[in-house]
Amino acid sequence: MDSILVCPICAESLQLHEQSQGYYCNNKHHIDKNAQGYWSFVTSPKFKGSSESRQQLRAKRFLKASGILSPLVKQVSSVFSDVAEGKDEVNHLNYQCNDGFYIRSLSTLSTLSTLSTLSAQAEDNVTHWGVSEADNALFAASKDTTPANLLLTPFKKLPFKSDAIDIVTVFEAQLKGKECLRVLKPDGALLLLVPGARHLWQLKQKIYQNLLEKPQQLNLPKDVEIINTTEIKFNADVSGEQAITLLDMNNLSWRVNDELAHQIKQTSFEQLEFDYVLLHLKKR
Repeated sequence: MDSILVCPICAESLQLHEQSQGYYCNNKHHIDKNAQGYWSFVTSPKFKGSSESRQQLRAKRFLKASGILSPLVKQVSSVFSDVAEGKDEVNHLNYQCNDGFYIRSLSTLSTLSTLSTLSAQAEDNVTHWGVSEADNALFAASKDTTPANLLLTPFKKLPFKSDAIDIVTVFEAQLKGKECLRVLKPDGALLLLVPGARHLWQLKQKIYQNLLEKPQQLNLPKDVEIINTTEIKFNADVSGEQAITLLDMNNLSWRVNDELAHQIKQTSFEQLEFDYVLLHLKKR
C-alpha cells in the first residue's frame, strides 16, 4: 500500500508492508519499525540529532500530567477540530513532537480524551505523524502509547511527499526552514503556537531587570498568511520545581544561573500568567 512517505535514500515512494509494519521502495530499501516503537529515517552516520536528559523528560511529563496546561489543551483541541471538520481524511504532522503529549491530547484514543473536542468519527479519519530528532523523546512517546506514526528524522529534510499533509502543528518549538510548508497541502493548515507578550511574566521578572511589556513580533515566513488567531490566557499556581521546568520548555533556562535557579526552586508562584497565541496559517 502506497504511503505519503518517500525513501530517505533514493526519494522513491514508500509502500507499507501491513504484516511487518515496515516500509520499502521499489529500489528495495527497507525501513523497519524498531523495538523502541518508531521508524528511523536517518541515513547519515554523522547525524547527531538531539536529546534531553531523562530528568528533563520526566519533569516535563509530570508537569503536563499535572493538568496545569489543561486550558491550553482544550483551546488547541477546539481549533484543531474546527480545522479538521469536513475533511474525509486528515494527515496531521506534529513537528518536533517531543514526547507526544499534544498528539495524545488531540486524540480521543488517549487517556486525555476528555480534553479533546474531536468526535470519535472525526478522529477515525485522522492519521497522526510525529517527527523528532531526539530518539529518547520518541521512545517516551511510544512508551506512553502515543497514537501516531513516530519518525526519527533530520528536520532539514522531512521524509514526506510534497503537498501531502493536511494539518501541520508546531508546539513548544520554532518554525524553521521551509520543510513544513513544502509538505503542507495548498489548502492545508499550519497551526503555530507562540508565547504571548505576558507569558510567564512573574518568572521573567526574576530573570530580566526592568522588564517592560513589548508588542509581540511574530517573524513569520513571507510565504504564509494568517487566517485566524486565538489568544489563550489563563493563570495557575506553580511550584518552584514546575517553574524551572517551564523555563526549560520555553527556552529560558539558559538565562538562569545556579544561584537564581536555586532561588526559583524555593519559590511558589501564585497565579502565574500563561499567555499564548495560536496562529492558523496557510501557504500563499
